[in-house]
Amino acid sequence: SSGINAEYGGSIQSIAVNNIASQACAIDNKGLLRLWNIQDMNKVELMLSKQCHENRGLKCTFSPDCASIATTSADTTAKLWNISEKDISLSETLSTPEQKWVWDACFSTDSQFLFTGSSDGTVRLWDSLIASSPKQEYAAHQKAVVSIAFWDREAQSFYVNEGSAT
Repeated sequence: SSGINAEYGGSIQSIAVNNIASQACAIDNKGLLRLWNIQDMNKVELMLSKQCHENRGLKCTFSPDCASIATTSADTTAKLWNISEKDISLSETLSTPEQKWVWDACFSTDSQFLFTGSSDGTVRLWDSLIASSPKQEYAAHQKAVVSIAFWDREAQSFYVNEGSAT
């Protein structure tokens, strides 16, 4: 089916568009991820549907380099997916025994690191290339961490300097 719509039984929990506006993805409350080619908005093409989580999908996001998608879920995991021309493949499953629902994820500007936030009140920093365990845990919250934003000071100064170059 073409177009981006909810002609299926799940409710969309998160939608993301990659940095070059060539692909969009959405994850639903049943853990099903859909990926679309949106280069030509007059001919939106569903590229794939993949069951990414056993339980409620909560968030999907593209890496800044457009090579990966991170998904989060109520199944206590975040997952990293490599994007190929016609498919996605599981790269890493990110989980710790203490981790509860993983609500959000965001990549560092260079796509090397992924931050996740979960119901156990912890933000975790993962190396997206070697993600067997978190590189760092920030457990200062008493309630669930449901949203994360990342600001890279060095990237910000690069963009400011590049924009003012003559």
